[in-house]
Amino acid sequence: MKKRSFKTIHFVFLFVFVTIFPMFSVSSVFAETLKFLAWKVYVPEEYQKKFIQLVKEKHGVDLKLDIKYATTPDEFFPALRDNKADIITPSHNVPRDSRYQLIKHKLVLPLNLENIPNYKNVESSLQKAAYCTEGGAVYAVPIARGPYGLAYNTAILPEAPKSWNILWDPRFKDKYAIGKFQYEENIFSTALAMGFSRNDISNYKKLNTPKFQEKLAQLVANAHGMWEIEDKPKDLKGLSLATSWGDSLNGLKEMGEIWKMAEPVEGTTAWVDNFMISRTLKDKPKLKQIAEEWLNIVLSDEYQVYVVLRGIGTLPVITTIMDKLTPDEIARFRHDDPDHFKNNRILWPSLGKADRRGLKRLWDKAMKTRK
Repeated sequence: MKKRSFKTIHFVFLFVFVTIFPMFSVSSVFAETLKFLAWKVYVPEEYQKKFIQLVKEKHGVDLKLDIKYATTPDEFFPALRDNKADIITPSHNVPRDSRYQLIKHKLVLPLNLENIPNYKNVESSLQKAAYCTEGGAVYAVPIARGPYGLAYNTAILPEAPKSWNILWDPRFKDKYAIGKFQYEENIFSTALAMGFSRNDISNYKKLNTPKFQEKLAQLVANAHGMWEIEDKPKDLKGLSLATSWGDSLNGLKEMGEIWKMAEPVEGTTAWVDNFMISRTLKDKPKLKQIAEEWLNIVLSDEYQVYVVLRGIGTLPVITTIMDKLTPDEIARFRHDDPDHFKNNRILWPSLGKADRRGLKRLWDKAMKTRK
């Protein structure tokens, strides 16, 4: 009796499994969600669709993307701390910032470079860079890089300025624009103009002198305008000079003004943006692998040319795209000189708390001179 009952139950179970289970879609079983907190330019909709399709075909996963766009670098740490993001896009100076220490506190995961074969194409100076490595492991993939540079209007200045000190030339009073919230970068540029070494441009004790305070105050007081977050063509149009990320140069060209980036002899400070994977995926190996698929796409020739270089207007991070660039693009981004960025750019330092507070005080004092 019990044996017959078991067989009956077993038969019913098989019937239900075979006839009813297929009614549930595979997508509901293998659905995953990947949460981004990123600068908007780095996750364009076209590539979101390509990524979702790739994951479905390669991994059999119906992927949903939960994308939130960052507005300040300060958003990344709390998102990691509160487990609200799987992937973030910090600049190179964020991971070891004394306020965050993302790697030290294990808020981000080491990457499996076997899942990111395009990593081998990253420029050598950025591969396994100090800001993103620990114990031989790599924690970040670079996306794009560029300067906080000195831009000039070629119609007014046919020859490129040779020094940051041109911003203090009386001829250009009220004829240049600088970033309003880029206080660190403005201080670095002022320090370079005064002859401070690369190692001292963020040293508050050395910068906190009446002479430096006066020069910084002049930079602020004599500016025609101060752009916010990113320089836009309308912020620079008609002026002679500006501090710039370089993003506005294409737009200015469309407005009939040809602007270029100068190469000051003192050097130019620069940034590298990156993708990093959160600790939220530590116990989700499949989803971490899928996240690394995205990082591999970011390092593809197509993404680097059409999103980074031509879309955003900044410098790619890989070395395999020369045959895809125009002569003008090669010249503008110095892509024919693989050592140009390493030799001519000064990566923003990761500031200690005392230096950060001190530099902010210097900037706030300078801003009071602006009417």
